[in-house]
Amino acid sequence: MKRKLSLFACIAIFISLQTGCFQLKSLDLKSLDFMRMDEFHSQVQTQELQTEGYVQKVDSFIIVLDSSSSMGTIYKDEVAERYSRFMIAKDIVSRMNNTLPEMEIQGTLQRFGYGYSARGKLTEAVYGPTTYSRFGLEQALQSIITPGGHSPAGLAIGATSKIVGSTEGKNAVIVISDGEKLKDDPLMKVKTLKKQFGDRTCLYTIWVGSKTESKEFMDEIAAEMRCGFSVTADDLATSEGMEDFVRKVFLAVDSDGDGVPDDADECPGTPPGVQVNAVGCTVDSDGDGVTDDVDACPNTPRGAIVDNRGCWVVKGVRFDYKKWDVKPQFNTNLDNIINILKKTPGLKIRVEGHTDNIGSKKYNLDLSKKRAQAIKDYLVGKGIDQSRITSVGHGLSKPIAGNDTKKGRALNRRAELIPVK
Repeated sequence: MKRKLSLFACIAIFISLQTGCFQLKSLDLKSLDFMRMDEFHSQVQTQELQTEGYVQKVDSFIIVLDSSSSMGTIYKDEVAERYSRFMIAKDIVSRMNNTLPEMEIQGTLQRFGYGYSARGKLTEAVYGPTTYSRFGLEQALQSIITPGGHSPAGLAIGATSKIVGSTEGKNAVIVISDGEKLKDDPLMKVKTLKKQFGDRTCLYTIWVGSKTESKEFMDEIAAEMRCGFSVTADDLATSEGMEDFVRKVFLAVDSDGDGVPDDADECPGTPPGVQVNAVGCTVDSDGDGVTDDVDACPNTPRGAIVDNRGCWVVKGVRFDYKKWDVKPQFNTNLDNIINILKKTPGLKIRVEGHTDNIGSKKYNLDLSKKRAQAIKDYLVGKGIDQSRITSVGHGLSKPIAGNDTKKGRALNRRAELIPVK
């Protein structure tokens, strides 16, 4: 190993003297034992992140990987003192891939710089944009064998803008680089990305380097966007660090489990399994003012007067004890029903009569039929075709309140309207 390193040092010095700058050539990198991917084994065990209490917050992610020659420099820390920055960067992507939970999301891996497999392209998407799969991303990652060339980060971020423009929903852009000698004005390209898609795109940087000024530049790139943050390779060196990163980038807290993140949930604490709208509030499909989760009578016509159960009732019409006639003071309430029937000529209804429990079952059944018929007769008398209305009595069999109080018995003496096909 020492002999190979000495040879490498000599070659590097010779090149720098001849060209006035120091660039690691792909050929030299591949010949070095410490650069070989097949000898690199991450010391950190990762597993798929558990997502209970969280919800997916992005629809697409783009990883921008620096594969330029400066990434061939040995990355020295207590964990990986014999591996290059490039190997550490690839390991970060691989562990991120293994930590990501299963989700419906679009994924892209965009590299910049070039090595043996780049075919001379300064930047290219080696994976995606496509429906994300763990296997597909890992396979594409391993196709980037060695680093090489200069660092056209601006071109890569410009390509990222085009990808974001072809997607819908929220995006996460993750730039992994040592931050050194980044060309083609990446900061300006980030500003353009912000101007075009900043309302739905967050940018994160992962610094894999050693120079303070390069870290500061990576921090500046992340800070330019409206949302996002910067971290270092050391921050992600543990499984806990990687899980925290994935959770912050891809997920959002969803305390009530309704699929809407807490920061966008206008109705927190909805019961489990309840259908909600885009802002986390229970849905009222028929617009009757009673949400679907407690609506005992879904699909009531628009404008129908309902009770607290969401059922279409002859509101305000109460029958006196042993009576079935419709009193004139209730005509206004019945006119609401007439208006709905006239506006929707295809609508047919069934009038259902109900009673309290005073008297025998037979007596109450007969009384409920008379009450339902009385409502029907009133509607027909106001011009509604009788073929659109049927009536039935249920007697005392379907109370909606207790019959042990005067108020409860009054509520049970009622007529309900049921739309029928």
